[in-house]
Amino acid sequence: MYITLQKREKEHVTVFWEKTRDEEIQKLFPFTTNSLEKSLRLFDESVKEDALSYGKVIYYDNKYIGDIWCYCIDESNKKMAMLSIVIFEKELWGKGIATIAAKKFIEEVFNKYHIIKIGAFTYSNNYGSIGLLQNNNFVEVDTFIEDGIASKYYELKREGLINVACN
Repeated sequence: MYITLQKREKEHVTVFWEKTRDEEIQKLFPFTTNSLEKSLRLFDESVKEDALSYGKVIYYDNKYIGDIWCYCIDESNKKMAMLSIVIFEKELWGKGIATIAAKKFIEEVFNKYHIIKIGAFTYSNNYGSIGLLQNNNFVEVDTFIEDGIASKYYELKREGLINVACN
């Protein structure tokens, strides 16, 4: 299993947008953009020097399969960021790819930014995301209902990093 994180380019945004229109993916992930144009504008914002988001694309055996990013990066006050990850190639779900990609990305984010924790939201029925977070030593902080959907909030503190086998 060969997993790499690569620089996110504008053409990735279009592929990601198209792949994540899938009904099953839409039910598992809370997407905030409702148009390709808005997604492209957000990408343009993310490459600016003072951007509050940072992301990479995930490649598995040289194939683009998803995105991972941090948003709401706050190095001044809360010293935290929020994590989001989507593997859009459903045949690769449950194989540990996202867990390994997240481990690599989290280490990079903690080295790149002056933050002490990373938060993540997931739907309570997204067992793959819950497993990924738990396997990367995130701790469940809260459960709640948002827009009628049962959800969970997790956090990882810098000292909570663990080693995940990168086979």
